[in-house]
Amino acid sequence: MTPEERLTQVENLLETAARYINRHSQTIEQNQAEITQLRVSLNETLRLFSELATYQRQSQEEIRRIWEYLLKKRGRSGN
Repeated sequence: MTPEERLTQVENLLETAARYINRHSQTIEQNQAEITQLRVSLNETLRLFSELATYQRQSQEEIRRIWEYLLKKRGRSGN
Protein backbone atom coordinates (compact mmCIF):
# COMPACT_ATOMS: atom_id res chain seq x y z
CA MET A 1 0.00 0.00 0.00
CA THR A 2 1.43 3.37 -0.99
CA PRO A 3 1.79 6.19 1.50
CA GLU A 4 -1.00 8.07 -0.30
CA GLU A 5 -3.31 5.04 0.00
CA ARG A 6 -2.46 4.70 3.67
CA LEU A 7 -3.15 8.39 4.20
CA THR A 8 -6.49 8.05 2.41
CA GLN A 9 -7.34 5.01 4.52
CA VAL A 10 -6.46 6.86 7.73
CA GLU A 11 -8.49 9.90 6.65
CA ASN A 12 -11.47 7.66 5.90
CA LEU A 13 -11.14 5.99 9.29
CA LEU A 14 -10.95 9.38 11.00
CA GLU A 15 -14.05 10.58 9.14
CA THR A 16 -15.89 7.42 10.12
CA ALA A 17 -14.79 7.87 13.74
CA ALA A 18 -15.92 11.51 13.69
CA ARG A 19 -19.38 10.52 12.36
CA TYR A 20 -19.60 7.76 14.96
CA ILE A 21 -18.64 10.14 17.78
CA ASN A 22 -21.06 12.80 16.54
CA ARG A 23 -23.95 10.35 16.22
CA HIS A 24 -23.33 8.83 19.63
CA SER A 25 -22.86 12.25 21.23
CA GLN A 26 -26.30 13.23 19.94
CA THR A 27 -27.74 9.97 21.27
CA ILE A 28 -26.14 10.60 24.66
CA GLU A 29 -27.59 14.13 24.75
CA GLN A 30 -31.04 12.76 23.90
CA ASN A 31 -30.70 10.11 26.59
CA GLN A 32 -29.68 12.74 29.12
CA ALA A 33 -32.74 14.82 28.23
CA GLU A 34 -34.96 11.75 28.58
CA ILE A 35 -33.39 10.88 31.93
CA THR A 36 -34.01 14.43 33.14
CA GLN A 37 -37.66 14.19 32.06
CA LEU A 38 -38.00 10.79 33.74
CA ARG A 39 -36.61 12.26 36.97
CA VAL A 40 -39.15 15.08 36.80
CA SER A 41 -41.93 12.55 36.20
CA LEU A 42 -40.71 10.33 39.02
CA ASN A 43 -40.59 13.28 41.43
CA GLU A 44 -44.13 14.25 40.42
CA THR A 45 -45.28 10.65 40.91
CA LEU A 46 -43.66 10.51 44.35
CA ARG A 47 -45.33 13.79 45.30
CA LEU A 48 -48.71 12.44 44.20
CA PHE A 49 -48.21 9.22 46.17
CA SER A 50 -47.27 11.27 49.22
CA GLU A 51 -50.42 13.37 48.85
CA LEU A 52 -52.48 10.22 48.37
CA ALA A 53 -51.00 8.65 51.51
CA THR A 54 -51.77 11.83 53.48
CA TYR A 55 -55.33 11.89 52.16
CA GLN A 56 -55.77 8.20 52.99
CA ARG A 57 -54.53 8.71 56.58
CA GLN A 58 -56.84 11.69 57.01
CA SER A 59 -59.78 9.74 55.59
CA GLN A 60 -59.11 6.79 57.88
CA GLU A 61 -58.90 9.12 60.87
CA GLU A 62 -62.16 10.80 59.89
CA ILE A 63 -63.87 7.41 59.47
CA ARG A 64 -62.56 6.34 62.89
CA ARG A 65 -63.93 9.52 64.50
CA ILE A 66 -67.33 9.08 62.84
CA TRP A 67 -67.43 5.44 63.88
CA GLU A 68 -66.58 6.34 67.50
CA TYR A 69 -69.23 9.07 67.48
CA LEU A 70 -71.86 6.64 66.19
CA LEU A 71 -70.89 4.01 68.76
CA LYS A 72 -71.11 6.58 71.59
CA LYS A 73 -74.43 7.86 70.30
CA ARG A 74 -75.77 4.32 70.08
CA GLY A 75 -74.53 3.60 73.60
CA ARG A 76 -76.29 6.68 74.98
CA SER A 77 -79.56 5.95 73.23
CA GLY A 78 -79.53 2.35 74.48
CA ASN A 79 -79.35 3.36 78.15
